[in-house]
Amino acid sequence: MTCNVCGHSLQLEPNGPRCGLVDAEVQGGYSSTPGNGSGALDDCTSYKFSVCEFCLDWLFTQCRIPPEVIEMHGDPDTPAQWKPAGQRVTEDAWRTQKREYSDEARIRAMSRPGFKE
Repeated sequence: MTCNVCGHSLQLEPNGPRCGLVDAEVQGGYSSTPGNGSGALDDCTSYKFSVCEFCLDWLFTQCRIPPEVIEMHGDPDTPAQWKPAGQRVTEDAWRTQKREYSDEARIRAMSRPGFKE
């Protein structure tokens, strides 16, 4: 299975699980018909797609309102502040595979449509 944004695999390691937004499905609402309504998707139409973790992180950087972060081992009533993966990698000393992350993030970024360095 591949990411609809960058075209790379959703598996981060051979024979590993698919990671990211896997088999997401969205639908247009009743008044969603471009030119005949107020939406951008079509009414009675489903769109199915997948997005890898790297492209999700990039997508989150585009959000005006950052995603809510709930850490599985933290207090569920106290969301953490979202930070891009690249920032988390450079700030945390226990992340030992920084080079592997940086290499893979660059490969996937260059694969996105409209990539500019």
